Amino acid sequence: SFQASLQTGNKGTAMEQLVELFFAKFATDVARWQESPGAVPLREMLEAASSRRLAASNFTYAELFDMCLAEFEKRDVPRRELRSFLGELPAIPSSAFRALEAQCQLAGARKMALLTILALIEGKPACRWRGLSLLFKLAFSAGEDGVRFDTIRLIINKIYAGPKSPMRWQLPHLSDGEVRGLLDEDSNGSGWELPDPDFLPLNRLRGRCVEDMATLMLRSVAAPEAHFRHNIGIPQRLEQLRADLFKGAICSAKDRVWLYLALCIKRPILLHGLVETFIECDAEMKEHLINSIEEAIKYIPVTEQELLVLVQKASHQTEPLVLKVLNILMTTRGKEPLHPGFGEAVIRLYKESNNPRLLVPVFDLLDRNSLLDFFPAVLQLESERVADAFRLIVGSRAPPLSVTELLMELHHVNSPGENIVPIKASMQALNIIFGMRDQFDTKVYGIVIQSLVEEPGPLPTLFMRTVIQVVKELPRLSDFIVMEILPRLVRQEVWGDENMWRGFMIVLQHTFASQPTGAARVLAMLPMSQLEDVLVQHPDWKAQLRDYVARQPHGTIMPHVKQLLE
Repeated sequence: SFQASLQTGNKGTAMEQLVELFFAKFATDVARWQESPGAVPLREMLEAASSRRLAASNFTYAELFDMCLAEFEKRDVPRRELRSFLGELPAIPSSAFRALEAQCQLAGARKMALLTILALIEGKPACRWRGLSLLFKLAFSAGEDGVRFDTIRLIINKIYAGPKSPMRWQLPHLSDGEVRGLLDEDSNGSGWELPDPDFLPLNRLRGRCVEDMATLMLRSVAAPEAHFRHNIGIPQRLEQLRADLFKGAICSAKDRVWLYLALCIKRPILLHGLVETFIECDAEMKEHLINSIEEAIKYIPVTEQELLVLVQKASHQTEPLVLKVLNILMTTRGKEPLHPGFGEAVIRLYKESNNPRLLVPVFDLLDRNSLLDFFPAVLQLESERVADAFRLIVGSRAPPLSVTELLMELHHVNSPGENIVPIKASMQALNIIFGMRDQFDTKVYGIVIQSLVEEPGPLPTLFMRTVIQVVKELPRLSDFIVMEILPRLVRQEVWGDENMWRGFMIVLQHTFASQPTGAARVLAMLPMSQLEDVLVQHPDWKAQLRDYVARQPHGTIMPHVKQLLE
């Protein structure tokens, strides 16, 4: 008997006896069914209680299984053994899938239950459709997040295998001419069928079934009036399954995108279908897709061609999603450069939208002229975005601008006669690049300051601010500033610009104690009026200036200096 089989001391023997019992029952029911052709389908005879009379039995095959399952639960038989047991049976009743569905709701039993469903799909062709239907039900269920995500992981990692060729509805970004030669040869990408209602080829299950159900669910989050370029040509059986899922307890629209996003990692060409759906969504769902796409993009190699195509095919409608993709790539690429085509694609999109945030993730890919053209727009962005742009330039192996050139350009955007960008934006940018000084040789500040002071015409507005910053934070350049830059400023009559003169005095104050000789030399170069004012403000400087003058050869010091020191 059934119970006696489980009570036996040898579990292996017990399982063998149970399997023999099920084979005997199955053989008997099949024989009865063959004796009454057309009475009921074989599955109904195995499962329906109403078929007991036809089967000439007190219980059906399914009821025998239910008794067995109840005894398994009562005796706490390990679920791993249940999986082996199911693999040996000649037929799997529907109640087995209901039991597995219930087990999937329990965190402790879920993993083994999902693996059991997988084993039935792979090992028993007759179970493929029911197993796949159950997985879709779990992946889109309205219950706990853990059920959905664990099921999606199983589908992605253990079941899904992308088809060799895409279907037409998966390439909405390409014209009919562009898709020629890319589509599935058997159907020309228009659709596919399942001719045998009782058989689901494993390759179809792993590929088309998974992709197209995910696509159906993704499209379901679009606005009611959405119009997609191409219909999904799927078998009626798959469409009916989708309808049945919506009749049950289905998850929210926002949770119906996760399977598709996971598929994009394995098959990035699917990203184009996501972009098409994005266009057809309302504002709230668009925001959700923007926030969620990172879960796919961050796992796709930055060298993936479809990422470049996605940006190349971008439009004003898809710009917010594309911007998110670009920002993710900026983070995930590390030191690996993006393809130059990203820069060209972004320039095209920027010219349509005038959104300078698009330029930041590809700032190091722009050619020199383009970068200089767009430079003022980027400088006026939020500090985080400006820092991202500069970080790419500083870290690039072949930047369009060196750090020296970058600093020069930052100073040139503001001059006494013109402010290409607001002073506040320039100061922010200068502070950002100064904060990155551990990533480059700070000698560039000496080069930049000397180059700026040697240029004809008025000094840039923020020139002296940078000099002050250098003498405060980079003391090893102080000697250069005092010995080379300040004397040159005196020769250029720096006191003619009130702001520059004020900055000049701040530099002297910061360097007088550490560079007394050099500072005194600078004082000795000042005209009488300016020197007199300085000594009135800083009478303590007289002693050092007097010592300096005393050490100089006769005739090298201007008379008014000695006069003011008497």
